[in-house]
Amino acid sequence: MKLYYLGPKGTFSYLAAKQYKSESEMDFEAKSNLYEVVQAVSNDDNSIAVVPIENSIEGTINIVADALTQQNIFAQGELHLDIQFALYGSQGATVNDISKVYSIAPAISQTSQYIQKQGFTYDYVDSTIKSLEKITNHVGAIAPLGSGEAYGYSPIEENIQDFPHNVTRFLVVSNQPSSIEDVEDASDTLLLITPQFDKPGLLASILNTFVLFNINLSWIESRPLKTQLGMYHFFVQADTPINEDLAKVIKILNTLDFQVSIIGSFNKLS
Repeated sequence: MKLYYLGPKGTFSYLAAKQYKSESEMDFEAKSNLYEVVQAVSNDDNSIAVVPIENSIEGTINIVADALTQQNIFAQGELHLDIQFALYGSQGATVNDISKVYSIAPAISQTSQYIQKQGFTYDYVDSTIKSLEKITNHVGAIAPLGSGEAYGYSPIEENIQDFPHNVTRFLVVSNQPSSIEDVEDASDTLLLITPQFDKPGLLASILNTFVLFNINLSWIESRPLKTQLGMYHFFVQADTPINEDLAKVIKILNTLDFQVSIIGSFNKLS
């Protein structure tokens, strides 16, 4: 079975994928962007993908959220990865030797305080690992801690992220919904709730329905319907398996003119 991820080796997606399965258990296949990852798993019945859905600093990864609404993919699991960045440079280089750094936009954003403190200029590349290709005597790379070593580089400084509790939440997805047996003991259920039309108190009516059955929500996110300005659908992650109470919530929401789709029911993975 294939496991698709945002590559190349050494990216946070790769590290998250390894946290889920080893390369001896699955055939890891890197893709150059998240859109290609989603497309690949959507078209491959014998595969899964590990994709980032939310970062504790940057928020929701919109391209993946939108893919959950537009592609034939379902959530099978969730895992969390601590995000730690390092500054990599040429052999023997120190911080004082570096004047410019490269990385992807989220990495630059999540290390912006460090970059400003050091007085670095910066520019962007397509992946954190590609930033290593830019290294020269005076140019450094900001990449996941532990990734540069695989390419022959040593960190100049470690844990340069602006916030110590930086975590990215990943979803394990496939193009097949979970079986009934797989979700009986699930801890979470991810739903997509789409209003049929706009009306006052629209979001409140969704939240109040879950409150009615004492169901906690660990994630709420709105995304544009892309049909007209001001119309949204809502991702809701409920701390419950698919059970009688959740079925009642869905039935009530249906009567209130919401369309409800179950994206997945799963356990959080360590």
